[in-house]
Order: sequence, then C-alpha cells, then structure tokens
Amino acid sequence: MIKKLAVPFLTLAMATFGCSSSTTPTTGGGGAGGTSTGGAAGGASGGAAGGASGGAAGHASGGAAGGASGGAAGGAGGTAAGGIGGTVEVDGGVIKVYQNVVLDAAMDMVDSGTATGTATVTLNETTGLVSVSGTFSGLSGPATMAHIHGLETSPGVGNEGIIVTLVATNATSGTLTGSGTLTPADVTGMLDGLTYLNIHTALHTSGEIRGNIGP
Repeated sequence: MIKKLAVPFLTLAMATFGCSSSTTPTTGGGGAGGTSTGGAAGGASGGAAGGASGGAAGHASGGAAGGASGGAAGGAGGTAAGGIGGTVEVDGGVIKVYQNVVLDAAMDMVDSGTATGTATVTLNETTGLVSVSGTFSGLSGPATMAHIHGLETSPGVGNEGIIVTLVATNATSGTLTGSGTLTPADVTGMLDGLTYLNIHTALHTSGEIRGNIGP
C-alpha cells in the first residue's frame, strides 16, 4: 500500500513546486534576496517560487524560495553583485540603490528648521527609470511640493531645476513617493552625486528640507 502511494505523492510534490524529472532549473520570479548557499525551498532544479534567476532584483543568485543558489532566508536584496545600497544587474538594466538619503533643514539653509526625512532612491542606469520612497516629519507647515532637483555644479551646491516631480503627503509629517525617467545626462549627474531631494512648504517655498543623492 505504501509503495502505491509513493509515486503519486512524488508527482504531486513535483507539480506543486514547479519541478520536473529533469535537472533543468525552472525560471521564476525569485524570492526576497539571496546568497550563494542554496535555497531553503530550492535545490538544483529550482525552488517553489524561484528558479536560477530568482532574487529580489532578479539576479542569478536566487531568492528565499530560490533556485540553485538561493539563500535560506534571503537578504533584503542581497546578491552576489551587491545588496541594497549597491549595484545589481537585472534584466533590462543595471540598478543602483541609494539607501537612507537624509533630508534636513540645514541642507536647505533653513537655520531654525528641525524637520527631517529619509528616503531610498532606486535608479535603473540603463533605462533612466528612477523611483523614490521615504518619510518626513516636523515641517513648519504642510508639504506643498517635492522634487528631484539637479544638476548641481558640485554635490550640495546650488539650487537647481526640477528633474522629477514627487508626491509628498500634504501635512507636516508623511510619506515621500514618486517616479520618473531621467535623460542620459541626468543619469550621469545622479551617479556623480549632482542631484538632490527637496520638500517645500508655504513658509519655505524654495524648500524646507533637502537631501543629496550620494554618488
């Protein structure tokens, strides 16, 4: 009786996890990150949600449920090519992530300001697609506008034009989000550290807090 059930169970398990009797890896969406030590639900023929191309940014080093090189629990974007804050190669481009971009009043020459913010900026160096996700608090009044500005003559110097319009919560505290596509020149400028984030208020129309997007 046990021998009769063994084959159907194996077949069901392989179907459930996207495997076949072949050792060819199954390409999937990847998990949350990865190292090169093998996936918790992975294996040589690919994981439940993974495959040899798994990983948070789609790198060949796999994700949590990954492929042949997936990590047991995965890093939050960690791959053999660099984790969050580094550069990762993915289908369609090279991704550069700037984590913990700090916005403050001093950067905007607002001496009495106490507002602060932090953001993560993700840039596809190949396509120019850039996205921003962050939070802020302590503004003198509700945020009225927010942008990516550039290009500066040198990092932290000058008030430059708008490159991408962002969305900030219309309050003294909230979220900062948005995305856009940079020109090749602006991509180079961002990589060189010549762009910055800015949140404006009615009291400080040119900007109350600012943070340079580091090289």
